[in-house]
Amino acid sequence: MNERRLKHDLITTQEQLAEYVTLTDAEKEGICRCRPIMPMKITRHYAELLDRDNPDDPLRKLAIPSVEELVRYPDDEAVDIHRDEAKYQPVEGIIHRYPGKVLLMYTTACFSHCRFCFRSEKVASTLDGRRLDKAIEYLRKNESIRDVIFTGGDPMHGNPERLEHALYEVRSIPHVEIIRITTRAPIFAPEIFTDELIRMLSWFKPLIMITSFIHPRELSDEVCSVLDRLSDAGIMLLQQGPILKGINDDVDTLRTLYEKLVQHRTMPYYATWGIVSPGNRHFTLDGESARKLIRQLENTTSGFCIPHLSTLDQNNNKTRSIG
Repeated sequence: MNERRLKHDLITTQEQLAEYVTLTDAEKEGICRCRPIMPMKITRHYAELLDRDNPDDPLRKLAIPSVEELVRYPDDEAVDIHRDEAKYQPVEGIIHRYPGKVLLMYTTACFSHCRFCFRSEKVASTLDGRRLDKAIEYLRKNESIRDVIFTGGDPMHGNPERLEHALYEVRSIPHVEIIRITTRAPIFAPEIFTDELIRMLSWFKPLIMITSFIHPRELSDEVCSVLDRLSDAGIMLLQQGPILKGINDDVDTLRTLYEKLVQHRTMPYYATWGIVSPGNRHFTLDGESARKLIRQLENTTSGFCIPHLSTLDQNNNKTRSIG
């Protein structure tokens, strides 16, 4: 078994994870009890970043299940950000909520299971065959669409030849000007970014890759090398990611994260707060705290190291930028 395969193997059991961290009783309970809803899934690369002896390690909280995910609230359905998606799905795999741009839900599979995930109860599947053909046909026929966002799940997960085919079909549509890929693949599986894969992605420029780093410790040397190589290949890199309570909700952590991203040519685009779905409310930060953090960044770092702050308007389920 080669090194690439070894790094990409998944950790799904307590016994496997115990090679990397000293598990607490609470973590063991979370792993067991959360299995029916969203089982633990961690790449070996990410496991190597975890603090072995500190149960308060933010990266452990991001990766290891907690019984807090099982808590449900009376208004869960009302505030779930995905509750009305069906209204905006003209065909399977397309979410057309805003004029001029669409989400192409290429896959709902991921390299790892983020414990704050907003789609934690979705069954993983990949859009392919006739389903992908129908989604592409919708894009071809709707000439108002200029911006297609490959999302999921993680579009980088799975067969690269299938992704290449999908990118080729979308890039061949004359009115599509922008293609974005939202991914945490560099964070979880930097080893997949071979020269061949990066060269393939560069064929479809202008191509924007949007990463979602949560904490500066996710920026390992290997990950930073991937960002550098992607940028060298002409792929624009942007950062979007949530501010999470107990994880990155302090100004020093955010400043360090954004400044290091900029060093590796990944520009902070926007940061989100208060996006709720069942099981992630213990990570939810309130708006005033999020605004205070962003204000504290002002005049303490370069302006381009400060992302826009956005949330989801629960009245009409639309994303809006806020000051």
